[in-house]
Amino acid sequence: MKKITFSLFLSLGLANDLDLNSSVVANFGDSYDFYSFSENRLDLNLFYKNLQGWIQYEYSNPADLGFLINDIRKFRIEYSTENFLMKLGDIYEFWGRGLVLNQFDDQTTNFDNGTRGLYLEYMKGPFRLNHLNGNSDIWHFGADLRIPAYNNDHSIFANQVKYDWNAFSLGLNQLYSNELHQPQFGSARAEVHHKLSGIYGSWGGSNADLFVEYVDKISTEKTFMAFNDTLKRGHGFYSNINFYLSSWGLSTEYKRYAFDRAHGDLTQDDYGNQIEFQQMPTLGKEQNSTLLGRVSRNYNFNDERALQFELNGAIKGLSLTGQYSHISRNETWQSVSTNDWVFNALENHLPSSDPSALPYWENYFEISGYAFNDNVYFKLGRGNNKEVLKTTRYFDGVQQNQVVDSIQVIDSTYFELLGYSIYDTSFVYDTSLSDRYNVEAKYWQESKSFTIPMEFNMILDQGYTFGIGFQYQERTKQNITKGNANKFKVNASPYGDSLWVYNQYDSTGDPIITMPSSDISSRKTQFSSFSRDSVGEWQANKVPRQYNRILYFTLSKASKWSLTITQEWTNSYESAQNIDPYYNPLEALIYGDIKYFTGDRNTIKPPDFIQDKWVSAELAFYITSSQRVSLMYGSIKGGLFCSNGICRDIPAFNDGLKISYTASF
Repeated sequence: MKKITFSLFLSLGLANDLDLNSSVVANFGDSYDFYSFSENRLDLNLFYKNLQGWIQYEYSNPADLGFLINDIRKFRIEYSTENFLMKLGDIYEFWGRGLVLNQFDDQTTNFDNGTRGLYLEYMKGPFRLNHLNGNSDIWHFGADLRIPAYNNDHSIFANQVKYDWNAFSLGLNQLYSNELHQPQFGSARAEVHHKLSGIYGSWGGSNADLFVEYVDKISTEKTFMAFNDTLKRGHGFYSNINFYLSSWGLSTEYKRYAFDRAHGDLTQDDYGNQIEFQQMPTLGKEQNSTLLGRVSRNYNFNDERALQFELNGAIKGLSLTGQYSHISRNETWQSVSTNDWVFNALENHLPSSDPSALPYWENYFEISGYAFNDNVYFKLGRGNNKEVLKTTRYFDGVQQNQVVDSIQVIDSTYFELLGYSIYDTSFVYDTSLSDRYNVEAKYWQESKSFTIPMEFNMILDQGYTFGIGFQYQERTKQNITKGNANKFKVNASPYGDSLWVYNQYDSTGDPIITMPSSDISSRKTQFSSFSRDSVGEWQANKVPRQYNRILYFTLSKASKWSLTITQEWTNSYESAQNIDPYYNPLEALIYGDIKYFTGDRNTIKPPDFIQDKWVSAELAFYITSSQRVSLMYGSIKGGLFCSNGICRDIPAFNDGLKISYTASF
């Protein structure tokens, strides 16, 4: 199909009365620690009567994220009339709110769930019919932060019918996928068939609007040329109601995604989960603050329910925003042993606050506006996040110990003719049960954060603008232990019982259940700072709270150029770090390390500030109104980045140069 589409594209390019536009993106980066990349993409769009063509060529060797490529990456040709539309090539469609189909190509996170195939659309009055079929090769990241590790292949067949009548809209859709599923670890693939059936509807009025969508999903696994019984069956529901009054608007959202369940927070290696085409609303706020983005929830579309409210309005020229969301799994979990977990479905439709349901809370408030005759723009926000990241054990109930004693019985018989005795040995066991007693054994990990982003921009004379931004964040991450038991005992005897053990136990390890129990309540921080010992070696020290800060200054001249200097620093890390002996001259200049510039610096034992500070400078030029080039030098701290509900860790960039060029013609 690639050759056929490319031939059509070339024919279109040779036609008369042709309109075209193009865009170029070129990115280069190199750092001392061998994080280098060269990414170049050319997009060309052609228009001729009822035909439209798009082709994207990419040369990346290596890519910032993903594989190296020197080829046509994307292509599509479209033919449209008043009632008909056909697309051939790389297709990206969005139906409803994405519970069945939401396709996009996100270069920032290197997530691409597009389909290479055929798309047909027929429109007649209020009716619209859509058809999509083709193949998708969707890659995912593993342990390597830059190169994808495993992929899932899909052949899909999807249809949609939609009817619009005045303020009402109703859609029905269905999607079939034959998936070759590759687990994150290992090369074995499973052939899984998915069937999704969905319905959605909307209504819009002068003061309110409503959207509701539901999808049912059935997955079966194919073995020996036949489909087994149903592998998994699940469903998803999403609703959104908006109210409008004068300059104020209130948005309410609710979701319940139940395509799979598991004790772990994610089940990406399981067969029959939510598939990659289902990119659904997260019910978390998309943040433009770097620090708030790093504490976003890693959403689990397989097993999550949530409620979100957002209020937007204006008072005396000031814009106000308030948001709150609460997310959890659809069930609570109980660890009946160290490896065995049982679940209980939540009794109502609301998210849970129980730690075993991995709850997440988020709220954000913001005020922005202009002052001093509109010469100063300001924005001030406040965000709070709280999340239970994982549960290691979580038992709260009643149990009893088994008392196991044995008496050895020996029966001997002497055989005179044989000249020896035969001994028959047996054991008599006392397996009486103790009185039932209450046990609580809980251990989970919890994170909290408090973030303040602020921004000020001042318009100066002759088209100059000066801006300053600051982000401040306090964060805790703790392992929490609670209860009267902290051990799980497995008796050596085959008749023994495996049970949670009280904090008080005797020298043999048996619980002293007749004595009052003592409750455990402890919190252990997961943050560490680094300092030098007496001989100059780096040592890790536990700290209760992490402090993160970002400060930047910007000076720009409208439509000409801009200069931005950014500094970020922290006081601790979540895990052990390799202290890097190299650092850039901007950091040395700011922190007064004169030896850096005289050649006397010590690379074996560099100054302490290099472990927790990053400084960079970016200069951008606008060659024309449609051409921009930027140069960034310095160091950038990596971390979590989320886009379109996809979250991944972005690697750090240390003491390096980035060059970017964008243009449209």
